[in-house]
Amino acid sequence: MDITQKHPLYEEYEDSWKLMRDAMDGEDKVKAGGTTYLPMKPGLASLTRQDLADKAYRAYKDRAEFPEVLSPVVRGILGILTEKPPVVELPTVLDDLKEACTLDGLTFDSLYRKVLREVLITGRHAILPSLDQTGGGYLACYTAEAIVSWDTDEDSKLLEFTVLDESSMRRNKDSNEWELQLAFLELGLDDAGNYQARKWSAPEGSDVPVPGEWEAARKAGGAGLQEVPMVFVGTDGLSPDPDDIPLYGLAKLALRYYRLDADFMHALHMTSEPTPVAIGVTKEMIENDTAPKTLGSAVMWYLPEGGSAMYLEFSGPGLAKQQETLADTMERAKEFGAKLIAGSSDQSGEALALLLGSQTAPLKSIAVNVAAGVEKALRKLAEWKGANPDDVLVTPHLDFYTKKMTAAEITALVDGWVKEAYSWKTLFARLQAGGVIPEGVTEEQEAKRLLENRNEGDGLT
Repeated sequence: MDITQKHPLYEEYEDSWKLMRDAMDGEDKVKAGGTTYLPMKPGLASLTRQDLADKAYRAYKDRAEFPEVLSPVVRGILGILTEKPPVVELPTVLDDLKEACTLDGLTFDSLYRKVLREVLITGRHAILPSLDQTGGGYLACYTAEAIVSWDTDEDSKLLEFTVLDESSMRRNKDSNEWELQLAFLELGLDDAGNYQARKWSAPEGSDVPVPGEWEAARKAGGAGLQEVPMVFVGTDGLSPDPDDIPLYGLAKLALRYYRLDADFMHALHMTSEPTPVAIGVTKEMIENDTAPKTLGSAVMWYLPEGGSAMYLEFSGPGLAKQQETLADTMERAKEFGAKLIAGSSDQSGEALALLLGSQTAPLKSIAVNVAAGVEKALRKLAEWKGANPDDVLVTPHLDFYTKKMTAAEITALVDGWVKEAYSWKTLFARLQAGGVIPEGVTEEQEAKRLLENRNEGDGLT
């Protein structure tokens, strides 16, 4: 059995995930990808000397700009989706997970944000609920790239097999060199339908992983588990198969801009570097080293009778068209949400909602799916520890665009109430919707607060 064998859908999405990761890391990482992201121009590739071709390509690549749009957009969306943390309700046996729900100590809110980020970048993430040696529960997270293979039962459609890549860089204590240590975790069901797991690792000096012993997982009472508990989270649901990458279009636009900018800057370079041409230079002048070689006011050129000199320069309407295409590509990226979501904090909620437009529904879908996935994983832990899984609830924040009223808007609103243009109830509702009065405060409570403030003021005076 080749444990490294990848699922066909993994291979289909692999290049897209890599583009998303590299685009998130930015220009240096994309340029390190060389011709994968920026093909060599035919003119450069036709150079017969490879060293000259490589040098020319490096200059061509270095002049280009890869726009840093994806990472700010992801940060902006995360800010929108987590402006208010999700509401989580847990049974008493899982209460400690709010402060540390992973082996490396992530709080629940941090884990929720981490899963959101991964789904935004790759459209996929996985959560494996587990029990440690003491019976304590925790959640283990796996990126899209770490979920190497999976399979479901044809009849029940439930997960019956998956392979997780847990390889990592380890220091060789003898040589002090860092080496890739292959490791995989295989999850499956035995012949009786009980959940079991085994680790695969490569022996020292080998790059072929071999399996360890199967270990059965059990609930707190000792009963076996009848399912592989891995929970998958995607943009459209909790299916094991990969979903579309929500921001892939933005990464492709950034890549398109990078390639267009490389050609544009190359053309600009050519216009700023005209080639001198001397006409009439003879073979004898070249052999005698008397042909002109340098330029400048202190250099005298001697040409044969009838000879002349000129510059060859790049010209034509192509540059203007390239510049227009670059501007159009960047505008499309802005429309996609780059400028909006990563933008300034002075945008009102209504303005954000208007500018983001059709992106609102997908964002809500992602938030709902992530909350549902985390909730499902926590419910499995609750069941294993003898608690009621229905006591686990994870409710995401979906009111992304609550309008934050400005001081001028508040003044105008209160002025209208003073002039009896509308009632106190209408004023209260508008102020609460605008974020001035906290959620959950009733009209009576706010009126009582106002009265208390007046009395305190009278006492002070």
